[in-house]
Amino acid sequence: METTEKPQQVRTEVIKSKALFLKEFEAKEDIKAARGHRLLSGTRFKTIAMPLLYKLFQRMPGFIALAPVRFLVFVFRFLFFWRRNPIRLSCEYICHIADRKGYSHEPKQLYQQFLSNLSGAAQNYFKLYRYGADKAMERVNLSTNDAKRINHLIEQYGGVVIAVPHNFCTAFAATKLDRAFPLLLISRNSSTIERTKIAIDFYERMGVTVLMVRGGNPFELSRTLFSVLKSGKSVAATVDSIEKSTNAVDVEIFDQTVGFNPWAAKIAARMGVPVIPSYYRSRDTEVKAIIGDAIISDDADKIVKHYMHFFETNILKDPASWGFLADKRWMRILRSSYEEQAVVTKPRTAS
Repeated sequence: METTEKPQQVRTEVIKSKALFLKEFEAKEDIKAARGHRLLSGTRFKTIAMPLLYKLFQRMPGFIALAPVRFLVFVFRFLFFWRRNPIRLSCEYICHIADRKGYSHEPKQLYQQFLSNLSGAAQNYFKLYRYGADKAMERVNLSTNDAKRINHLIEQYGGVVIAVPHNFCTAFAATKLDRAFPLLLISRNSSTIERTKIAIDFYERMGVTVLMVRGGNPFELSRTLFSVLKSGKSVAATVDSIEKSTNAVDVEIFDQTVGFNPWAAKIAARMGVPVIPSYYRSRDTEVKAIIGDAIISDDADKIVKHYMHFFETNILKDPASWGFLADKRWMRILRSSYEEQAVVTKPRTAS
């Protein structure tokens, strides 16, 4: 009788690094899922593009290393004239929503600035890779008063949670934040081992500490964060991903009801530590950290609504800094808001 071994479905590798909070991390990669991504999907694009860009950063001068990004941006600038361009449509939707809230943006200008911020982010990471964190952090602006305020809250409560959106230079800004107050980044690592290794290499160069959480045990994560938030540190976590589970907290944002995972808010509520919302405003290569008002509450739902409303206000003020403007799930939210108002408000289209 002949037997055949089933092909390996999940590949694992233990990665060790001084940047990792636990010093090592078992990265997992679902091989079947990786192969199943659509040819033009965002995940497939990142799986191909990120390792290529990383190798160029390692071996080539800046004008060559950044050439693929600049070419991509060049192409997308011309694609603005394709009226069904999803990013153009997303810009039109957000401009229409912002206009109702009292903020004025032109879709074409927003679209071009969004691409400039994408290019600027690539330039920032190249500078970090080649010249180190001390040079890179010169491009991040964090006010002295905000740094003092966060340090005061850490001293008073033993720790704070910093709520972070998916902006272009959110992680990059940690080069400055980590030097202003003790910081632990919470990162949902990539779905591929290769991209996870690349991210950890950049975290090492930034000089920050990161806790990887994809595929981890939620109980172990909570226990680790309970310990960290008693030790005089801040914990920064991205919290603006859409959640559709029964545990989601529903928030009214962009005149739509959207669910969000309250895990960070629940930990803060249980620990009795402040949650501070933040936003990272990009203008090409320059980044400014906008720090909101802290909230302390034993009500996790109230905390989630607090930081999501802060995000909404700052997104409407500066949509070009928000990376999720090109996220397909958020595009559907923006489109729904736009379409509901289209019958009473003349659509604002780009020219």
